[in-house]
Amino acid sequence: MRNTFIYFGMLFLLLGMATASIQAQEAAPQKFIVFEEIVSPADLPAFIETQTKVKALWDKHNLSIPIFSYRNDDNAFYWVVPIHSFASIDTLYASMMAMHQKMIDEDGFDADLAFKDLYYGEQSIIKWSKELSYHPSGQMGQSMDQPYSEWTFCYLKAGHEKEAAEAIKKYIDFYDRIEETYEWDIYITLLGEGTPLWILMTRSKNPVSLKQLENDLYMKYGKEFTEMWSNFSKHVRKVDNKTGWFQPKFSINLPE
Repeated sequence: MRNTFIYFGMLFLLLGMATASIQAQEAAPQKFIVFEEIVSPADLPAFIETQTKVKALWDKHNLSIPIFSYRNDDNAFYWVVPIHSFASIDTLYASMMAMHQKMIDEDGFDADLAFKDLYYGEQSIIKWSKELSYHPSGQMGQSMDQPYSEWTFCYLKAGHEKEAAEAIKKYIDFYDRIEETYEWDIYITLLGEGTPLWILMTRSKNPVSLKQLENDLYMKYGKEFTEMWSNFSKHVRKVDNKTGWFQPKFSINLPE
């Protein structure tokens, strides 16, 4: 998002974490459980080989859970699963455990053993913010023609959520006035490390296209972006930026 959204100088999460092409905001999933798996460069080939086997077995056994896969440029994989509510997490885990056992019983493949020592993981639950996301085109969610992603993890100061939201709304008001083609999503972390944590996500065809768009916007509106960032940054204690790509080969049950 660099200079165009909050002047960061550039978020498993994660995220495009919704549908392949959603026409209306009301249709977008609201909550997601995110499984992050961090892989060392030395273990990456073995991890990808093992995950490829797992994906083939998911397909073979018709795993019914929607899973959106992303890989950031630090070799962390995000597995993003839409959930209806916290209560549905038990059902999700039961389905995953049933698939795990089925692969053992029918294929002789134990994923726990296959992935042993190949990664360490973290989990979080996030919620898409309709009021703070910006999609004037009506198109949102993960699309195949915009596989590149940038995530900005905004670790807010405690108790500053209301003020931060008002600062974000100033960006929305500004973009409404200038009518530029720039869109984003904001996800609020409900459970996970470092809360209060908001995740800002943009998507593009590739990094060059996004950088060019952001540079062009900053050339036109640099003063305004600097002022808005100054207003927002008062409520942020730390920012972490990640870049990466949607992984359709590891994703499953993507909406039509």
